[in-house]
Amino acid sequence: MVAANGGSGGFLEHIFREAAAELFQINITSPLEFRSKQNEDMREVLLEDPTTGKVLLRFVSAQGFRNIQNIIRRITKGGSSAGDSCGHLVEVMACPGGCLNGGGQIPAPKVPGSSTQATRKERLDQLEQLLHGASDAAFVPPLDHPLLPSLHQYIFQSSGIGRGKKSAPSIHELVGGPAVRSWLAAEWRSLKIDSDGKEVVATSALKW
Repeated sequence: MVAANGGSGGFLEHIFREAAAELFQINITSPLEFRSKQNEDMREVLLEDPTTGKVLLRFVSAQGFRNIQNIIRRITKGGSSAGDSCGHLVEVMACPGGCLNGGGQIPAPKVPGSSTQATRKERLDQLEQLLHGASDAAFVPPLDHPLLPSLHQYIFQSSGIGRGKKSAPSIHELVGGPAVRSWLAAEWRSLKIDSDGKEVVATSALKW
Protein backbone atom coordinates (compact mmCIF):
# COMPACT_ATOMS: atom_id res chain seq x y z
CA MET A 1 0.00 0.00 0.00
CA VAL A 2 1.00 3.63 -0.33
CA ALA A 3 2.08 5.10 2.99
CA ALA A 4 0.31 8.10 4.50
CA ASN A 5 -3.27 9.07 3.64
CA GLY A 6 -3.67 6.00 1.43
CA GLY A 7 -6.91 4.69 2.92
CA SER A 8 -8.49 4.64 -0.54
CA GLY A 9 -5.54 3.12 -2.33
CA GLY A 10 -3.17 6.06 -2.44
CA PHE A 11 -3.64 6.90 -6.14
CA LEU A 12 -4.02 10.65 -5.60
CA GLU A 13 -1.18 10.70 -3.07
CA HIS A 14 1.20 8.86 -5.42
CA ILE A 15 0.41 11.03 -8.45
CA PHE A 16 0.76 14.19 -6.34
CA ARG A 17 4.24 13.23 -5.15
CA GLU A 18 5.35 12.11 -8.61
CA ALA A 19 4.07 15.34 -10.21
CA ALA A 20 5.79 17.46 -7.56
CA ALA A 21 9.10 15.69 -8.17
CA GLU A 22 8.92 15.56 -11.98
CA LEU A 23 7.44 18.99 -12.67
CA PHE A 24 8.94 21.09 -9.86
CA GLN A 25 11.83 18.98 -8.48
CA ILE A 26 10.20 18.96 -5.04
CA ASN A 27 10.45 15.64 -3.20
CA ILE A 28 7.69 15.06 -0.66
CA THR A 29 8.40 12.38 1.95
CA SER A 30 6.07 13.50 4.75
CA PRO A 31 2.31 12.73 4.90
CA LEU A 32 0.23 15.01 2.69
CA GLU A 33 -1.79 17.70 4.45
CA PHE A 34 -5.37 17.56 3.23
CA ARG A 35 -7.85 20.27 4.12
CA SER A 36 -11.61 20.02 3.94
CA LYS A 37 -13.54 22.25 1.58
CA GLN A 38 -17.36 22.37 1.61
CA ASN A 39 -17.50 19.21 3.78
CA GLU A 40 -15.19 16.51 5.12
CA ASP A 41 -15.69 14.38 1.99
CA MET A 42 -14.41 17.14 -0.29
CA ARG A 43 -10.72 17.61 0.42
CA GLU A 44 -7.78 19.21 -1.34
CA VAL A 45 -4.02 19.14 -1.05
CA LEU A 46 -1.79 21.93 -2.34
CA LEU A 47 1.81 22.16 -3.45
CA GLU A 48 3.10 25.68 -2.88
CA ASP A 49 6.28 27.31 -4.07
CA PRO A 50 8.52 27.40 -0.97
CA THR A 51 9.77 30.87 -1.92
CA THR A 52 6.71 32.73 -3.21
CA GLY A 53 3.85 30.70 -1.74
CA LYS A 54 2.28 30.41 -5.21
CA VAL A 55 0.09 27.31 -5.65
CA LEU A 56 1.85 24.97 -8.06
CA LEU A 57 -0.47 21.96 -7.77
CA ARG A 58 -4.01 21.58 -6.48
CA PHE A 59 -5.43 18.05 -6.20
CA VAL A 60 -9.01 17.44 -5.03
CA SER A 61 -10.59 14.32 -3.57
CA ALA A 62 -14.40 14.20 -3.97
CA GLN A 63 -16.15 11.36 -2.15
CA GLY A 64 -19.84 10.57 -2.38
CA PHE A 65 -22.28 11.27 -5.22
CA ARG A 66 -23.22 14.71 -3.90
CA ASN A 67 -19.65 15.94 -4.17
CA ILE A 68 -19.14 14.23 -7.52
CA GLN A 69 -22.18 16.05 -8.89
CA ASN A 70 -20.84 19.36 -7.61
CA ILE A 71 -17.52 18.72 -9.38
CA ILE A 72 -19.29 17.82 -12.64
CA ARG A 73 -21.36 21.03 -12.45
CA ARG A 74 -18.25 23.16 -12.01
CA ILE A 75 -16.44 21.48 -14.91
CA THR A 76 -19.39 21.65 -17.30
CA LYS A 77 -20.14 25.25 -16.30
CA GLY A 78 -16.60 26.18 -17.31
CA GLY A 79 -15.18 29.64 -16.92
CA SER A 80 -11.95 30.80 -15.37
CA SER A 81 -12.96 29.72 -11.86
CA ALA A 82 -13.61 26.07 -12.79
CA GLY A 83 -9.93 25.14 -12.93
CA ASP A 84 -9.17 27.01 -9.72
CA SER A 85 -11.87 25.25 -7.72
CA CYS A 86 -11.42 21.77 -9.20
CA GLY A 87 -7.65 21.79 -9.40
CA HIS A 88 -5.23 19.95 -11.66
CA LEU A 89 -6.49 16.47 -10.75
CA VAL A 90 -9.77 15.30 -9.23
CA GLU A 91 -10.11 11.86 -7.66
CA VAL A 92 -13.76 10.81 -7.35
CA MET A 93 -15.17 7.95 -5.27
CA ALA A 94 -18.80 6.99 -4.88
CA CYS A 95 -18.42 5.98 -1.23
CA PRO A 96 -18.62 8.84 1.31
CA GLY A 97 -15.46 8.62 3.37
CA GLY A 98 -13.61 6.68 0.68
CA CYS A 99 -12.92 2.99 0.21
CA LEU A 100 -12.74 2.22 3.93
CA ASN A 101 -16.42 3.16 4.09
CA GLY A 102 -17.29 1.22 0.93
CA GLY A 103 -20.09 -1.26 0.35
CA GLY A 104 -17.67 -4.18 0.66
CA GLN A 105 -16.77 -3.31 4.25
CA ILE A 106 -18.45 -4.78 7.33
CA PRO A 107 -20.91 -2.11 8.51
CA ALA A 108 -20.22 -0.42 11.81
CA PRO A 109 -22.52 -1.44 14.67
CA LYS A 110 -25.18 1.11 15.50
CA VAL A 111 -24.52 3.02 18.72
CA PRO A 112 -27.67 4.30 20.47
CA GLY A 113 -27.63 8.06 20.96
CA SER A 114 -24.68 8.62 18.60
CA SER A 115 -24.97 10.52 15.34
CA THR A 116 -24.32 8.69 12.07
CA GLN A 117 -21.63 11.21 11.13
CA ALA A 118 -19.75 10.80 14.41
CA THR A 119 -20.00 7.01 14.27
CA ARG A 120 -18.70 6.95 10.71
CA LYS A 121 -15.75 9.22 11.50
CA GLU A 122 -14.77 7.14 14.52
CA ARG A 123 -15.04 3.98 12.45
CA LEU A 124 -12.88 5.39 9.66
CA ASP A 125 -10.24 6.53 12.15
CA GLN A 126 -10.10 3.01 13.61
CA LEU A 127 -9.78 1.43 10.17
CA GLU A 128 -7.03 3.87 9.19
CA GLN A 129 -5.07 2.91 12.31
CA LEU A 130 -5.51 -0.79 11.56
CA LEU A 131 -4.50 -0.31 7.95
CA HIS A 132 -1.36 1.72 8.57
CA GLY A 133 -0.46 0.73 12.11
CA ALA A 134 -0.24 -3.04 11.69
CA SER A 135 3.22 -4.47 12.35
CA ASP A 136 3.08 -6.57 9.16
CA ALA A 137 1.80 -3.79 6.87
CA ALA A 138 3.97 -3.41 3.77
CA PHE A 139 4.40 0.07 2.29
CA VAL A 140 5.64 -0.24 -1.27
CA PRO A 141 5.90 2.56 -3.84
CA PRO A 142 3.66 1.57 -6.77
CA LEU A 143 6.53 1.37 -9.28
CA ASP A 144 8.38 -1.01 -6.93
CA HIS A 145 5.51 -3.48 -6.58
CA PRO A 146 6.88 -6.95 -7.51
CA LEU A 147 3.92 -7.78 -9.78
CA LEU A 148 3.97 -4.55 -11.77
CA PRO A 149 6.95 -5.17 -14.10
CA SER A 150 5.71 -8.57 -15.27
CA LEU A 151 2.19 -7.20 -15.85
CA HIS A 152 3.41 -4.28 -17.94
CA GLN A 153 5.85 -6.49 -19.85
CA TYR A 154 2.99 -8.83 -20.71
CA ILE A 155 0.83 -5.93 -21.90
CA PHE A 156 3.72 -4.60 -23.99
CA GLN A 157 4.42 -7.94 -25.67
CA SER A 158 0.70 -8.66 -26.24
CA SER A 159 -0.13 -5.28 -27.71
CA GLY A 160 0.32 -4.42 -31.34
CA ILE A 161 3.07 -2.00 -30.36
CA GLY A 162 5.20 -4.57 -28.58
CA ARG A 163 4.51 -7.60 -30.77
CA GLY A 164 7.62 -8.91 -32.47
CA LYS A 165 10.09 -6.94 -30.37
CA LYS A 166 12.63 -9.04 -28.50
CA SER A 167 13.23 -6.64 -25.61
CA ALA A 168 10.79 -4.42 -23.79
CA PRO A 169 11.47 -0.94 -22.42
CA SER A 170 12.07 -0.39 -18.72
CA ILE A 171 9.12 -0.19 -16.33
CA HIS A 172 9.50 3.61 -16.18
CA GLU A 173 9.14 3.82 -19.96
CA LEU A 174 6.19 1.42 -20.02
CA VAL A 175 4.06 3.16 -17.41
CA GLY A 176 1.91 5.65 -19.30
CA GLY A 177 3.37 4.53 -22.64
CA PRO A 178 1.25 3.88 -25.75
CA ALA A 179 1.21 0.09 -25.32
CA VAL A 180 -0.12 0.28 -21.76
CA ARG A 181 -2.57 3.07 -22.59
CA SER A 182 -4.02 0.96 -25.41
CA TRP A 183 -5.00 -1.66 -22.80
CA LEU A 184 -5.79 0.35 -19.69
CA ALA A 185 -7.16 3.67 -20.95
CA ALA A 186 -10.89 4.44 -20.87
CA GLU A 187 -12.80 6.56 -23.32
CA TRP A 188 -16.08 8.40 -22.80
CA ARG A 189 -18.62 9.47 -25.36
CA SER A 190 -21.77 11.48 -24.95
CA LEU A 191 -25.17 9.93 -25.65
CA LYS A 192 -26.82 13.33 -26.06
CA ILE A 193 -26.42 15.99 -28.75
CA ASP A 194 -27.61 19.57 -28.40
CA SER A 195 -29.36 21.65 -31.06
CA ASP A 196 -26.00 22.74 -32.50
CA GLY A 197 -24.83 19.15 -32.95
CA LYS A 198 -22.39 19.28 -30.04
CA GLU A 199 -22.05 16.52 -27.49
CA VAL A 200 -23.68 17.19 -24.13
CA VAL A 201 -21.26 16.53 -21.26
CA ALA A 202 -23.25 15.55 -18.17
CA THR A 203 -23.30 12.64 -15.77
CA SER A 204 -26.55 11.32 -17.25
CA ALA A 205 -25.23 11.55 -20.82
CA LEU A 206 -21.90 9.76 -20.50
CA LYS A 207 -21.32 6.13 -21.33
CA TRP A 208 -18.21 4.09 -20.56
